[in-house]
Amino acid sequence: MECLSAPSARADLRLRVRLLAGSRLFAALPQPALATLAASMIERQAETGQAIFLQGDPGTALFAVLAGQVRIVVGGADGREHVLRTAGAGDIFGEVAVLDGHSRTADAIAATNCRLLVLERRRLLTLLEQQPALAITLLAVLCDRLRSTSTQVEGLLFHSLPKRLAAVLLDKLAARRGNAIDITQSELGKLTGATREWVNKKLRAWQAAGLVALQPGRVMVLQPEMLRHFLEEGR
Repeated sequence: MECLSAPSARADLRLRVRLLAGSRLFAALPQPALATLAASMIERQAETGQAIFLQGDPGTALFAVLAGQVRIVVGGADGREHVLRTAGAGDIFGEVAVLDGHSRTADAIAATNCRLLVLERRRLLTLLEQQPALAITLLAVLCDRLRSTSTQVEGLLFHSLPKRLAAVLLDKLAARRGNAIDITQSELGKLTGATREWVNKKLRAWQAAGLVALQPGRVMVLQPEMLRHFLEEGR
């Protein structure tokens, strides 16, 4: 499932370097190493709804998003799709199976038309040997993933729907600069286990209260402290 259609043109090298330099995983690499890495990565495209890889597939590559959004999802016993996270431009995904050499633990589905950079496992392992600092950064990234997943599971088990929504918005906000979160209300519903209609109703109530501002495909968090207070106190 990891073989995607080739794009009509390769990404400009400068765009690749800029994207990798802006990612948490590769930001510490020196410029020459970034340029070499960027040139060695293969570009692929995925159309909306296309599977980039599926749970159980071999972990042969790590992916970076050049443009678009990718959902990392698992299927529940009830047949519903549960979104673990959404990867956007500059985000890295697929790192777990690449590192341990085992099968994929979740599906990666293109939420929009996507341009992706692919780094093969053997190239990543060589890079880790050459750049020990990268291994330390990668450990930090994996720890963040684990914390985020633990928080999400805790929310699904113990939190009310409004608190789940607040937790997801705050988690997304922490990974970005500024107060804008590019995410649809349908995606928020999948992340919180709620319907899109419920998410829309709650967000509009928070917008009326001045906590958020809504734009098509985007939520602007205006009062993150109020959301934190709501999450902690339940008020």
